[in-house]
Amino acid sequence: MKKAKRVLLIIMLLFSKFFAFSQIHQVDTMIFSALDKTKLQFFLDDTYVFGGYNTAGVYYSNHFRDLEYRPGFVFGVEQYVPLSGKIFLSTGINVSKRSFSFSAGAQDVQINNLYIDLPVSAAFELPVLRSMDFRLLIGANFGIRTDSSIRDNYNTVMDDAPDLFVYDINDFHSVDFGWTFGLSSEYKNVIVRFRTYSGLVKLDHKDQGMMSSLNFEIGYFLFRTINNK
Repeated sequence: MKKAKRVLLIIMLLFSKFFAFSQIHQVDTMIFSALDKTKLQFFLDDTYVFGGYNTAGVYYSNHFRDLEYRPGFVFGVEQYVPLSGKIFLSTGINVSKRSFSFSAGAQDVQINNLYIDLPVSAAFELPVLRSMDFRLLIGANFGIRTDSSIRDNYNTVMDDAPDLFVYDINDFHSVDFGWTFGLSSEYKNVIVRFRTYSGLVKLDHKDQGMMSSLNFEIGYFLFRTINNK
C-alpha cells in the first residue's frame, strides 16, 4: 500500500514538473512571438515615403562658366535601421531628376537626367531639441541613369560653330556615385530633410564635370499611427 502511494506521489510530481515546464515553454514562446511582432512593428515604424524638390547641376567642369543649375524632383521610400545607441542606418530607393543647362553660343540648352538612386547613410541623433529628432546624415549614393533628354537641340549651334564643345547624352556614363550630407528633423509622423549630393563620377567622359544637387524633402511615416493604435 505504501509502495503504491509512493509510486502515485512520484507520478504526480513528474506530472506537475512536466506541466510547469510546459507552461514556462508556452510563456517563452509567447514572449518570443511578441518580440518578433514588436520588431516588425518597429521596422514599419521607421519606414517612410517622401517627395521633394531639388536644384541640380554640374560642378568642377572645364566649361563651368557656361553651366547653370536647374530645378528637378526626388521621391522614394526609405527606412531607419538602429545600429547602436543614437546611430541609425538610413537606406532606401529613390527616383531623382537631376537637370542642368548649358550655354552653347547664343542658345541655352537644358539637359534632364533621370536616376534610380540607392542611398546609404549613417544618421546620428543630435543632442538638441530632442522632441524634434534632429539627425545628422553622412553617407554615399549609388545612382543608375535610366534616361536623359535634351529640352532643345544643338543642331543650329553645331552648324554655326562645329568646334564648340557640347554635351552629348550618348556619351554620358550610365552609373553615378558620390557622397551625401544632410540634416533631418521629425515631428510626430512627419519628417523634413535637407540633403546635398556631390558626385564623384564624370557625367560625360569628355569633361571633368560631375553631378551635384541640393534637395528639400518632406516625408511621412505611414505605419506609426497604425502601430500605435
